[in-house]
Amino acid sequence: MSDSLGDGTGHPTVEQIRLYRRWAGGGVAVSIVGDVQGNADYAEKPGNLVLNEASDLGRFQDLAQQGGENGTKLWLQLGHAGALAYPPTSRPKGPSTLDLPGLYCAELTTDEIHQLPSEFARTARLARQAGFSGVQVHAAHGFLLSQFLSPLFNKRSNPYGGAIANRMRLLVETIDAIRAAVGLSFPIAVKLNSSDQLVGGLD
Repeated sequence: MSDSLGDGTGHPTVEQIRLYRRWAGGGVAVSIVGDVQGNADYAEKPGNLVLNEASDLGRFQDLAQQGGENGTKLWLQLGHAGALAYPPTSRPKGPSTLDLPGLYCAELTTDEIHQLPSEFARTARLARQAGFSGVQVHAAHGFLLSQFLSPLFNKRSNPYGGAIANRMRLLVETIDAIRAAVGLSFPIAVKLNSSDQLVGGLD
């Protein structure tokens, strides 16, 4: 879940660590911390965690250790809000330019798209290093990877737009990059919606 309990700099707080420790103590099998960003420029909310080379890895290690007590597996959900990034603190960008009431975003360049799989992979590698048990790639709920899948958000005419085989390309490249970064034994899950629940969207 997106608990938004980070400290505003992208790091876990005492309250957040205590919450996951309590759930672990209660015997939960797996908890997933969301929405964890690799780039602070595209956060969903100011309270999101941000895990990259600039992060204090020790604070994430505390979360992984205490949230993983009692045999609980604690995973990080890897996200990128894209067009839904929080405008006061982020830079909304998506597959295509949008200018709708309450929703504006610029279009990602091809070079920016090509960098995304390695950004997700970097965060996954750091998650494994910090002691988390797995990662979940967030490709649902209208965030960036979901936006690429949706013909309503994705109007591109290059290899990342058009037919579903192209619209899913970024998601597949991201999973491949993560797998290469974390090895064969580290779990990778993917969160998908069966439908956008919007006329003309993904189904």
